[in-house]
Amino acid sequence: MNSERPLDDWLFLIGDWKGRSEDEFGGKGVIETSSVFTLELSDGFIYGKQESVRNGAIENQSISMMFYDKRNKKFIRKTFFNYGFVNNEVEYERSETEIRFEVILEPTPQAFDKMKWRSYIRKVSDDEIRMGLEVAKPGEDFTSYGENVLVRV
Repeated sequence: MNSERPLDDWLFLIGDWKGRSEDEFGGKGVIETSSVFTLELSDGFIYGKQESVRNGAIENQSISMMFYDKRNKKFIRKTFFNYGFVNNEVEYERSETEIRFEVILEPTPQAFDKMKWRSYIRKVSDDEIRMGLEVAKPGEDFTSYGENVLVRV
């Protein structure tokens, strides 16, 4: 891992990605995802733009910014969804191949009230990643809400 510039370890993300999952993220059917990652503002921010389609209809669209907070020595990611809410994600665990985030939704959609969320991005190889969400209802352990397997195009 790059101790001076941890974001450099994730620059392999830059480019176009396609993904697919089935019966994930709270619904039934195949989800096809396209993602593009670029450097924006400076080489200190990875910008992501994503669109997911389920059964031929747009499921969601989002944009995100990921950066490394030098002061707190953690990755931060902000993801803005077309639904009208933002995932504020703060690293709680990291290895050479994975960043795990605690997620606070703003504003919290009523359907997700009192739920806790976590997300992750996992490097399988330079050409494959996995991005997922985990959820915990009050008094319960975290379980998978869904995972996308994305490959470079």
